[in-house]
Amino acid sequence: MEKIYIPKEKGSTTYLTHNFHSYPAKFVPQIPNYFIKKLTNEYDVVFDPFVGCGTTMVECKLLNRIGIGIDLNPIATLVSESKTANLSVTEINEVVNTVGQIKKAIYNLYEKGIFNYQIPYFHNRDHWFQNNVQKELTIIIGFLNKLRNRKISNFLKTAISSIIVSVSNQESDTRYAAKNKNIVDYQTFQVFEKKTESMIIRVKEFNSKANGINIEIYNDDSTKIDFLEDNSVDIVITSPPYANTYDYYLYHKLRMYWLGYDVSVVKNKEIGSRDKHSSQKKDIDDFNNNLKLCFTEVVRVLKHNKYAVIVIGDSIIRKKFFDSKKMMIALGLQIGLEFVDSISEKLYKTTRMFNPKFTNSQKSEHIMLFKNIKNEI
Repeated sequence: MEKIYIPKEKGSTTYLTHNFHSYPAKFVPQIPNYFIKKLTNEYDVVFDPFVGCGTTMVECKLLNRIGIGIDLNPIATLVSESKTANLSVTEINEVVNTVGQIKKAIYNLYEKGIFNYQIPYFHNRDHWFQNNVQKELTIIIGFLNKLRNRKISNFLKTAISSIIVSVSNQESDTRYAAKNKNIVDYQTFQVFEKKTESMIIRVKEFNSKANGINIEIYNDDSTKIDFLEDNSVDIVITSPPYANTYDYYLYHKLRMYWLGYDVSVVKNKEIGSRDKHSSQKKDIDDFNNNLKLCFTEVVRVLKHNKYAVIVIGDSIIRKKFFDSKKMMIALGLQIGLEFVDSISEKLYKTTRMFNPKFTNSQKSEHIMLFKNIKNEI
């Protein structure tokens, strides 16, 4: 393959279902789109071991490739499944009917005082959510938990997950600080209803462009991908966590509480989290060892002479600069991934985040291309 070239004019990054749900540090869809077109054929298998919010999987669906993704975070896999599902006319109508039923229940709450639900308890619940918001969320999620159709349930749970922070007392998705937003009665449902309407418009357009090719999403640890056979994948496109940058569990903590997921599983098993490297004082070797476990599995499932595209950013751990490009090249040599090419771009601070040190002029983000030279049959 010739050198990597991705056009500077990236265009929209939120087309079709890509805007269903916010997600930290996701790469733009133009990256997987470029490499899928360049390096694969229709019906080839594309694997993303850190699937995140499913950006690569959406592009697989649009380009007629079989997509397989895995992620430890249940919010990630929920959103990925939702973004890649083709909803039939009947299923879309059931979404609309379900929202209508929820609307009646919210009306009964405020006009008739009817509330036959148990509000779930979690740590600091009353600090982060007003009582009226708690009741509306409980009613909405109560309805969603009764749905038997997984696609419809995932679709509506993605909608409610996407708005939970906006109706909480958390300042924003990327700012874990309390702020009184004075959410009025009916507002939580109205935001949910509006989000659902927007998603319906986008899934209809997605249906017109995406075919029914198979997408498989697994909620599990990326260091153990025993559901894939040796030499079964045609390309890997992924972006592993950037060391000491995000606590993904913290970003999705309130969402996981409300949707009934175990926050501790994500917190304890996250690779490269800020909590591990700052609070628990884990050094860079811990991050490297976990990445090695994951990419050793990648080499096992990736066909000989096929490519792995890895998007990764530099980090600073205990005031020491960590060159992720250099690390990945060294790791590749150990496990059978031959470095082919890369392009890099400086990271500059543009917004307030959980970790303000994420971006500065020292650090770069790298799109790296490797070839599997190990699995010759």
